[in-house]
Amino acid sequence: MTTLVATDLDRTLVHSARAAGTVPDGVVCLERRGGVATALLTPRTAQRLVALDRRAWWVPATTRTVAEYERLALPRLGVAPRYAVCANGGVLLVDGVPDAAWSAEVARRLARSAPLPEIARRLGTSRDADGCFLVARGAQPDGLAAWCAERGWRVDAHRDKVHVLPVALTKSAAVAEVRRRTGAARLLAAGDSPLDADLLAAADAGIQPVDGRLYAAGWRADHVAVTSGRGLAAGEEIAAWLLRGLRPR
Repeated sequence: MTTLVATDLDRTLVHSARAAGTVPDGVVCLERRGGVATALLTPRTAQRLVALDRRAWWVPATTRTVAEYERLALPRLGVAPRYAVCANGGVLLVDGVPDAAWSAEVARRLARSAPLPEIARRLGTSRDADGCFLVARGAQPDGLAAWCAERGWRVDAHRDKVHVLPVALTKSAAVAEVRRRTGAARLLAAGDSPLDADLLAAADAGIQPVDGRLYAAGWRADHVAVTSGRGLAAGEEIAAWLLRGLRPR
């Protein structure tokens, strides 16, 4: 029975130096920005990702833009996922190239919401993420969430970083398209943030880290396990859990 494994990356499988917790010897660094390690994982997690990539359809499903995803040195691990979901479902990479058919579908979905420039004007200062959503820093206008909701958008704020996304833009929709193309009978998923809730909910089984924002917000589901470890240890636990859930491809 073919299994598709869709996983968030940051704070799920890879962690910044700040979020890593105890850092063991031999830790693998996939990304640095400004001299700071922003994507660490343990050798065990790296080995398990290689096994996932070989034994199942492993699909990274991230809010990172395509450029941000490509900064991760995944080839260093010996993995090259055929499919990758970027921009929170706004871009589907197939063999590293944005899929035109999915881009057209996303355009149809986004037409249900207010246009991006209108939302950008309300934010005042923001960054366009692959033309799919907006990222802002610092304090945002009062009543932003309600104002966005009226226009078919949603707000996810964490510390000083704010994602403002169309409601129709989800990881689960893009992963469902990959599932359709691969014919996968089962879907396993992993994620840590409110932006992963729809993906976890759509999975046949899933796992979230105990130190994730989603868990802290009180989100639970009977089919979604919770790690006992935190930081890099949670990444190891998640990768091991996913491997145990595989059946032959």
